[in-house]
Amino acid sequence: MLNTPATPVRPPGAALQRLRRLARTATVTAVATLALVVAPLAVPHAALAAGTDNRDAFQNLGSATQQDWMGKVGATTPLTAMSIPGTHETLALHGGSSAQTQQDFGDSAATLTAQLDRGIRAVDIRVRIINDKFVIHHGPFYQNANFDDVLTKAKAFLSAHRGETILMRLRAECDGSTFSCSDDHPTASHTALFDAYAKQYAGLFYNNGKRSDPPTLGQARGKIVLSVFNTANGGSYGLNGFEDHTEDTWNAADAPVKWGLVNKNLDAAAWAPANQTFVTYTSASRAPFDHVPSDYAGGYGVLRGKDLVWVDGVNLRLMNYLNSGGGNRLGIVMMDFPGWAVVQDIIARNRYYETRSASPAIWVVKPDKTYVDSKYGRCMTRGPEFDSSGQGGVVQQRACQSNPPSSHQWQAAKPSTFDSMGYFWIKANNGQCLTAPYNNGTPPPAGTQLFWWPCETRWISDNQMWNIMPTNLADQSAYRFINRWTNLCLMVDPATASQSGGKVVLGNCPA
Repeated sequence: MLNTPATPVRPPGAALQRLRRLARTATVTAVATLALVVAPLAVPHAALAAGTDNRDAFQNLGSATQQDWMGKVGATTPLTAMSIPGTHETLALHGGSSAQTQQDFGDSAATLTAQLDRGIRAVDIRVRIINDKFVIHHGPFYQNANFDDVLTKAKAFLSAHRGETILMRLRAECDGSTFSCSDDHPTASHTALFDAYAKQYAGLFYNNGKRSDPPTLGQARGKIVLSVFNTANGGSYGLNGFEDHTEDTWNAADAPVKWGLVNKNLDAAAWAPANQTFVTYTSASRAPFDHVPSDYAGGYGVLRGKDLVWVDGVNLRLMNYLNSGGGNRLGIVMMDFPGWAVVQDIIARNRYYETRSASPAIWVVKPDKTYVDSKYGRCMTRGPEFDSSGQGGVVQQRACQSNPPSSHQWQAAKPSTFDSMGYFWIKANNGQCLTAPYNNGTPPPAGTQLFWWPCETRWISDNQMWNIMPTNLADQSAYRFINRWTNLCLMVDPATASQSGGKVVLGNCPA
């Protein structure tokens, strides 16, 4: 008989250290056969080059090397599931330190083009009406750009980079109050003027900006997605649920307080179902009488007694959080004066949604509850029993059938007797669990055949625990199943892939 799947035991300290290395993200996956909330845990992919200091986090977007990063992400990925870098007050360049929020790459929305080329995909456009046209303002300050500039530049970018999309928050900036502005000679409402722009730039806005559920990336490619329209009667525009989970405390007392609020919302995004939209503004200002936007973003000195003490800005704190593995799914992050390292770190969180080639370790889950490997098209099956007890047996693969027998059917399930900490059982039709061999207490190596065995009921039974990681195969949703104990993937054994009754094993996960 094979080694039985007795519960692997590790020192509690080692177990805790391992758990600390895991950064949790959550993805709601609409698969009728699983009927579950998929909760993958994984260490985020590091940026191509991690930032090291404030120069990498603040007011330094670097070179134009991120024009096509969304093109690598699978078309079926919901926008809500992604991590998207954005800018707050995207074109606020003029009006002094109290008003400026972004690195200046030029007027007439040239700064927008520069941001898009460097990876920004969520923008915050503030408009004032003058003679029934939208012009760009931050409070009373005209930003040397008009809405036509914005749409012309956005259209040119999207035409050149068809795999990308731009999320746009549109806000009516003027309310007539102190430090604000008033609309000048309007004869039409903000919404009527927007409709005129959408008609003029036909096909540029997803669903013409009208209210809808959030699209997938494939549906949004090549378009501007109007995420929210902050104006009177703006509720008929934008995306459902866009502002349900937003951190936008714009007047936080200081940078540490603001970072605490940002950190909390980012952590919440990582744990929440990915059909929920999270938006986090890292920006704040108490201008003109206290800290200005660049202080919150980049840091500042404060006098404590006789000593001048430096207070790190939110951007550096965010970069350090990302570098240390925080936040595997961030939602939309809107920043003042972002640096290249922060932008790249946010983009890197989307690697698990990048389109991959077929692999024996990537599986398609069918409505008939069969698990089909994407390279060989073989179905995972519950193979022969070890003995007459019926308590366990090997896991194999066979040719898929149009009417699959019960031995071909599997389903993910949350453990019913303990806290799974985000992991799942993969249960055969007979109720028993996909299991990695105990192997005398040593995690088994790649190539080890899996088997089915009665489900354990203790949280340390992690040879039966699986991390379900959504994966894209072109326009098809698929999954990797990563064993918690070994960090190896469920896969068809390539050496026996052509054999009926070939092995299903642990294997190295696709890069």
